[in-house]
Amino acid sequence: MKSRRDILKLAGAAAMAASVPGCRKTEKPLLESFSTATLDPLHSYPYRSWEDLYRKQWTWDKVVRSTHSANCTGSCSWRVYVREGVMVREEQAADYPKINATLPDYNPRGCQKGACFVEYVYGPQRLKSPLIRVGARGEGKWRKASWDEALTLIADKLLDNIYNYGPDTNAFFSVIPAMSPVSFCAGSRLAHYIGGVFCSFYDWYCDLPPGEPLTWGVQTEACETADWFNSRYIVLWGSNISQTRIPDAHFAYEARYNGAKLVCISPDFNSSAVHADLFLQINPGTDAALALAVAKHIIDSKLYDEPYIKEQTDLPLLVVKETGRFLRPEGVADVFYYRDAKSGQVKEAPGSMGSKTKSISLGGDDPDLHARFTHNGKEVVTVFELLKEKLAPYTIEAVAAQTGLAENDIRLFAQEFGTRRPAMIIHGAGTNHWFHNDLINRAFILLVALTGNVGRNGGGFNHYVGQERIWPERGFRAYAFPEGPKKQRFQNTTLWTYVHSSNKDPHLYNGKPIEHYIEESIKNGWMPLYPKNRKQKPRAMIIWRANYLNQAKGNEYILNSLWKDLDLIVDINFRMDTTALHSDVVLPAATYYEKIDLNTTDCHSYIHPFSKVLDPLYDSKTDWEIFKELSAKISQRATERDLKPYRDEQFGWERDFTRTYFQWSGQGKFKSDEDAANFILANSPETKGMQYGMLQQGPRRFVATDEEAWTSDIKPGQAYTPFQHQVERKKPWRTLTGRQQFYIDHPWFLELGEQLPIYRQPLAESAKYPFFWNTPHGRWSIHSTWRDSRYQLRLQRGIPIVYMHPDDAKERGIRDNDWVKVFNDHGHLVTKVQILPGEKRRRLTMYHGWERYLGFLQGGWQAPTYVKIKPTQLVGGYGHVNFRLNYWGPTGNNRDIRVDIAKYTPTAAEMKVILRSRDRKGAEKA
Repeated sequence: MKSRRDILKLAGAAAMAASVPGCRKTEKPLLESFSTATLDPLHSYPYRSWEDLYRKQWTWDKVVRSTHSANCTGSCSWRVYVREGVMVREEQAADYPKINATLPDYNPRGCQKGACFVEYVYGPQRLKSPLIRVGARGEGKWRKASWDEALTLIADKLLDNIYNYGPDTNAFFSVIPAMSPVSFCAGSRLAHYIGGVFCSFYDWYCDLPPGEPLTWGVQTEACETADWFNSRYIVLWGSNISQTRIPDAHFAYEARYNGAKLVCISPDFNSSAVHADLFLQINPGTDAALALAVAKHIIDSKLYDEPYIKEQTDLPLLVVKETGRFLRPEGVADVFYYRDAKSGQVKEAPGSMGSKTKSISLGGDDPDLHARFTHNGKEVVTVFELLKEKLAPYTIEAVAAQTGLAENDIRLFAQEFGTRRPAMIIHGAGTNHWFHNDLINRAFILLVALTGNVGRNGGGFNHYVGQERIWPERGFRAYAFPEGPKKQRFQNTTLWTYVHSSNKDPHLYNGKPIEHYIEESIKNGWMPLYPKNRKQKPRAMIIWRANYLNQAKGNEYILNSLWKDLDLIVDINFRMDTTALHSDVVLPAATYYEKIDLNTTDCHSYIHPFSKVLDPLYDSKTDWEIFKELSAKISQRATERDLKPYRDEQFGWERDFTRTYFQWSGQGKFKSDEDAANFILANSPETKGMQYGMLQQGPRRFVATDEEAWTSDIKPGQAYTPFQHQVERKKPWRTLTGRQQFYIDHPWFLELGEQLPIYRQPLAESAKYPFFWNTPHGRWSIHSTWRDSRYQLRLQRGIPIVYMHPDDAKERGIRDNDWVKVFNDHGHLVTKVQILPGEKRRRLTMYHGWERYLGFLQGGWQAPTYVKIKPTQLVGGYGHVNFRLNYWGPTGNNRDIRVDIAKYTPTAAEMKVILRSRDRKGAEKA
């Protein structure tokens, strides 16, 4: 009698034999040599051709270098393998050159999302041809169109808007040029030459840390992640690097092996907290209070770096006590003073915007941090002394009660931060997405400045949310806005969305509604608002490389107001996302592996390419090709319609639209996307001597930095860290005072009591909503991309999930996997719940980015949110604090939102939808 093992061996042998030549019924049997021996395929046998099936999996016709990067800051070089015209696999390139022999290298870079991008190339999500809407927006009813028809429709509408309502009724929205600058610039050039409004993204997504432009006069400056290894004290504050910095997290964890201590400050016990030496499970929104308690301890214990703060910060500068304004010369706004402790004299502080001295070197002076005296009949005091007064309430005992932390833990953290050098804060969206993010940022930056950690390897406040910095910046700007930024309409998207939708902030600020501050800011010329004619409304919106609607705070309000007012919405995309579904025209774009482009990130100091592994599939085109053809179509239609040049009064520009393509193409100079890439490379100091074709050989480190854009040099053998120009070369900081500026004496800051960093509680919402609504970045998607990827869905529960603490769930009779309704006065959503012990009580978490159509029975993840604008982020006319696109403007914050949750029973109609979805998934698996 044969055993089960013997039967399986025989079955396997029979199956193998059927595939071997000579073993089919129609052929002469060739199995005689097997008849006297036990078959063992791991040993020698005569017929091995079946193995070719496996060998072919490791053969290919060509290998092409490309990049995986979707505004994740990863910027990871990948190799794509092609056989018989099909992309069959992709793998990490793993050939980044070492910076030096002691630093860990960047190899390999990648994540599970990059490893399955080919699914988007060939998957069912892929858009294959131009589509024109025939049903209601969002209904999903379309008809196929030719490129000529679709582009003609768009061109005519844009031209109609310009001549009938003005060019500022046409809006353009795209994100993060560092991700793919050629694709970004293709659209920005068109907006530039037809007078369109170019909307911001970095502030709108609340990725901009407003404390950096306020304190340092920069958009965002962070060290490359290899520099984490140089630190001796790393604080993960609002940043879950194990989930959101997958290619780079190893630098922090290897730093621990190198002697660093790792602190994690987060309301939830997350996948980064498991690596921490000290975990502080803080109450949501109280982070600034903790930072200020640490600052007070550092000052009271005299742990601060006194020579550093005297030279590098505004803390020794004098303030007139009565007015709260800096001591200045009469009628001069940009000259400041300190008292020299050696001579007792009041002296002009060097390096300010109005100083003739273009260095912050003290030249032998010793500014007095503690000065308090009468000068010309006015009582004056140093910023340092005012700071000490502000910090007085932030005792460890008081802050322990606010934050929910143990006093001993706060004391330990404060002492270690003040004594372990270099120390750095790795900062993320967890703390940046709050309404008072500017105060939170400034409090954190205060810690690293007091301890002298800014401008030194292994130290600093390093913010990583969004791939915001493009290294070859000079060439990028020249290509993106060829006639210069002064001839481009730029718009803060947070303000634009708030004003043009039914969003209403119910809060009062110093007794005034936000509308008061908005109108004052616009009237003062601090913030632009388009259309300039307030009787007009936006009429067309072109979106590419972005999912504006799905990611928009207050998207329920937007759908019912702004979206209805727009006469034309165009989405350029490689997949049918939420914005595409609610558009009028959808144009199919090439994927990352089907176009020529560049890619950089602030996480490392290398550049590498997107490459055309294959020509764009189906009827898709690259972003560059789409805007090339649209600009040509505008010229064609302007000629056919005999349109006379349009006088753009704002710029004194006679816009001849019959020449739009000629201008867009650089008078015919840019014939291909590779020409555009080479222009950017050739016109930037960082990439001098590089050409696009060279990047196929491997990642290349930048060779220099543009001193107008960057604050440190690229140094051979050294990881990049910012602000070395200021600390080592004594160049002034890019602020009004020429120093790290913690005191902002703008009238609105004084009025609102925020001239120095303080703690403000999260915005008060209705007491009937006890839960904070938390929507962090997660492991299984990059924003909304990959939310519909089957491979990522299989790593979780497959639909949107609300995470809830067990005790909160028990109080409401909610069990794991129940349907629940999350709601407040702004909107609601219905989905499933997962009970998670690591979640913070009185907080609900849903990792962000889920498409509205993907698994929700009702609503979407942004349904409970609305747009809120902080008055201090509307200011301008103050030295370094002026509106610039993606540099300074209101941020689209969303963490102060409060909601409630209840168990939900699906209706009969909803159950039918659920069952149909299950049947479809079962069929796909079968």
